[in-house]
Amino acid sequence: MTEMLYADLALNLPTPNTYQYIIPSNLQPVARVGALALAPIQNRRVAGCIVGISGEKKCESLKELKRILSPDFAIEPELIELSRWMSRYYFCSLGEALACVSFLGFNDCRQRMEKWVRVKDLASLKRPDALDAFPTRQADVLRFFLQRNTDFEKLGILRGETGVSPSTIRALAKKGAIEIFQSTVERGDEYPHDVPATIPFELNEQQSAAFAAIHAAISESRYKTFLLNGVTGSGKTEIYLQSLDEVLRRGGQGIVLVPEIALTPQTVERFRGRFGDRIGVYHSQLTLGQKYDMWRGIVAGKIQCLVGARSAVFAPFPRLGLIVVDEEHETTYKQNDTPRYHARDVAVVRGMRTGAVVILGSATPALESWHNAHIGKFTLLTLPERIRQAPLPSVTLVDLGEELIKNKNAGIFSLRLMTAIEKRLEAGEQVILFLNRRGFANFILCPACHKSISCEHCSITMTYHKVGERLVCHYCGEQKAVPSVCPQCGHENLLRLGVGTQRLEEELAEKFPAARILRMDADSLGSRKSFLEKWRAITKGEVDILFGTQILAKGFDLAPVTLVGVISADHALFLPDFRSSERTFSILTQVAGRAGRGDKPGEVIIQTYLPRHYSIVDALAQDYAVFAKRELAIRRAIRFPPYFRLISVLFQGKKGGGVSEHINRFGNLLHIFGNQMRLTGVSILGPAPSPIEKLGDHYRYRLLLRSEGMGDMQRLLRAALEKYHSLKLKGACRIIIDVDPQDML
Repeated sequence: MTEMLYADLALNLPTPNTYQYIIPSNLQPVARVGALALAPIQNRRVAGCIVGISGEKKCESLKELKRILSPDFAIEPELIELSRWMSRYYFCSLGEALACVSFLGFNDCRQRMEKWVRVKDLASLKRPDALDAFPTRQADVLRFFLQRNTDFEKLGILRGETGVSPSTIRALAKKGAIEIFQSTVERGDEYPHDVPATIPFELNEQQSAAFAAIHAAISESRYKTFLLNGVTGSGKTEIYLQSLDEVLRRGGQGIVLVPEIALTPQTVERFRGRFGDRIGVYHSQLTLGQKYDMWRGIVAGKIQCLVGARSAVFAPFPRLGLIVVDEEHETTYKQNDTPRYHARDVAVVRGMRTGAVVILGSATPALESWHNAHIGKFTLLTLPERIRQAPLPSVTLVDLGEELIKNKNAGIFSLRLMTAIEKRLEAGEQVILFLNRRGFANFILCPACHKSISCEHCSITMTYHKVGERLVCHYCGEQKAVPSVCPQCGHENLLRLGVGTQRLEEELAEKFPAARILRMDADSLGSRKSFLEKWRAITKGEVDILFGTQILAKGFDLAPVTLVGVISADHALFLPDFRSSERTFSILTQVAGRAGRGDKPGEVIIQTYLPRHYSIVDALAQDYAVFAKRELAIRRAIRFPPYFRLISVLFQGKKGGGVSEHINRFGNLLHIFGNQMRLTGVSILGPAPSPIEKLGDHYRYRLLLRSEGMGDMQRLLRAALEKYHSLKLKGACRIIIDVDPQDML
């Protein structure tokens, strides 16, 4: 008699509870803690993760698990515990955290098998009369192998080439002339594996000092977080490589995070050049089969380091010794849906739990990381100079207001930038142009009523795209044709104002017809292979002018680039976000750092209407410490991060009045519980409409909790949420909780 066993299942649903199910006898051999399972709930089946197994029944009426998904896969105990922490810290259910942490999500996958056919004795078939003993169609199969002088082939190719039926193949196998066997198909990534091998570079004095500190922590197998603050081109990647080499030599494993999937080709190339096929690639655009085979490679010990975007922080390495977060300041490390985790912060927590060394690298660190380094939570390492003593690029500001008044030039390019581009093209050097705007124009404006055309579903102006003559909302994706007259007043001759990457592309083609031009933005990078193709063209020297949006500022290392032009530096400064100055400084410094990384000096030209704004002035000097000192003084005065912590509570729903009423009720609960708990250190800001009040037909209202520490805010928020849900108010709203928010729009 099989013992009755019960599984506690964490479902991928926004529920705080786990649910108990009977493990039927046929599933008991594969049901274990960490396994994925499909279970009935109400009238549907939902995937979950088994987080406990016992012989104790918790309630009378229990249903059975239906099946185990990906039977040989399980989430490791260390990652289950990390998920429990994420669930508590980021206000999500355990199942939602586990579905995020799981290498395969909550999906079912197997090895891909292919059928092959092998001729048992190819030599005997070469006799003149050997095929006479076989019927015509069977002889055709054997003749196929003779003509190709091979004794095995995929069944699908064999049948396609010969046109024979399955019965013909089976008949030959029955006669013993051939055998049919199965082979595993490896679903690898699209990144090249035959990368030329590289050897470690000799470190300069500053690099050696930084590496010595990291090496000491690795050799002691103890957790420590280092903030590696190095100017662009200072050789941070070589320190990552040599640190990983030390970890691998000691039998450990590593994770290297990059802020964008698009950056992985360059990073993978460098790491595979040093470590070969021990390097795997992981990001959200891999297929489930590719992820499954990657997991098998990790389990087998073939893959010892994973390079990827933020989700790679959950790589299931049992001997994790190093986590690198490159360009740690990037907001793309923050997930925008549940669970709203920050990969940098998860990396630090995981390092603490596993005893791994964590390296956070950036030329422009997040002010939170800079502050943590100065209060002793992180260890600051600095690389103040470029490798090989290469100079930083010269940076020049062009005042666009003055350009308009003095030179009567209202075009995209200032005279200085135009001259510089022409000069670089004549010299056969590459140019990068940065514009943080997609589309052809920012918006369409009616000159009569002064109204722009907004999205019907969002309180956002639609962007004009010349291709297809359409307007696009870059938030909800709504598209519509450009109207011939103003929808408000009927006026004709609507104005197309502002500059987008499509218009920049058109202007470049007109002004530099002989130049090879390549655009890189979200509109031009459609498929997962698109970037790889463009990257190959760039590295082969087939591009003269590379232009696009933020992606160009994120870690590209292209030696032939000697000129970087910033078309407009002001966009981010006008956003209603307390980090707008920090992001402007960061992106200008980062994009400027793409110039002059080879043997030739670099030049950066920044066009702006705000030449005296401190974030632009400090970016001109490329002095992060000066900017950080200024910005931190402002943050301290307004009591915002890094000196204070924030939790955003966003209510959204179809009816604006209802959403406003609900969030006001919730705000009252926060005040009541705050007074009862005597949490005088917690401030409640709002509620108020979000800067983008309507998004995808949903009205959005937000309030912020602010305190010097996180604990009191979380206790207060949990108490208020429990009471709010118990009231079961009509017209329920969706509540989105974002701990340590990065997006305030």
